[in-house]
Amino acid sequence: MEVRLETKRLYLRPFGSADVEDLFEYANQIKVARAAGFSCCETLPQAMLFGAMLQRAGSLMLELKETQKVIGNIGLYQVAHKDKVCELGYALNEDYWHKGYMSEALGAVVTYAKARGLKRLEARVARHNQASSKVLLKNGFLAGEKYHVDDWYVENENKDQQLFYLELA
Repeated sequence: MEVRLETKRLYLRPFGSADVEDLFEYANQIKVARAAGFSCCETLPQAMLFGAMLQRAGSLMLELKETQKVIGNIGLYQVAHKDKVCELGYALNEDYWHKGYMSEALGAVVTYAKARGLKRLEARVARHNQASSKVLLKNGFLAGEKYHVDDWYVENENKDQQLFYLELA
């Protein structure tokens, strides 16, 4: 089943090949990649591969209703060995930061998660990413444990993280 959600200003829908230029625009922004924990896309083909990966993972693109421009993505990912628990991940074009778009998208995703019968949402945020922490807290998430990640693929600035969670049931 293909998920499509709608908010006051956004459509949340799967990635399509026509989205690649908009995706490239924000996936190429150093601040966005750093905040979301991925490597910048340096070419359109890399952005297309990134979009295909987002699509396979079930992420939704954030499309502005007014202009049909894709400005970000958000997704829920099953947490291994935890029934009815999903991890939340998102990224937003820095030209659209501090305008309430991610809070709006997050609200729709939380409503969708409740309707699916999920019990808990979790988000792991690099401690330097105060903006993301604020979005989660504003939307009812609670701050949980702080920890250090030693995985080789995690950038040094993202190794100090904090768990945020929202109980749905």
